[in-house]
Amino acid sequence: MKKITLLIALAFAVICSANADNKKNEKKMSKASTEKAVTIYSLSGKVYDSNDNEALSGASITVDGRKYYSDLSGNFNIPQLTKGKHTIAVDFISYQSQTMEIDLDKNENVNIAIKQL
Repeated sequence: MKKITLLIALAFAVICSANADNKKNEKKMSKASTEKAVTIYSLSGKVYDSNDNEALSGASITVDGRKYYSDLSGNFNIPQLTKGKHTIAVDFISYQSQTMEIDLDKNENVNIAIKQL
């Protein structure tokens, strides 16, 4: 008799636990379906000297507080940017810093010419 009572109590506890987990999952799924999907874009381009069009390798490109660098050909790629306005700051030793704002609504490719000091 004790074994039957214990088995019934155990079965009841398992069923209650499963129901609680299902309700938590339903809430998570409901919340996820009501949140807006965020579209991700990338920004790429080239940094070069405005006088002779020479590529500037190692130029610093800062977007949303994250720093990236141009490669040996002056090219850069910044992945995972959200739609909207972003401020881009470009710095390179002995060159005038340049700041620009871009409004992303698709993947963009920008060429950034900076002047030597």
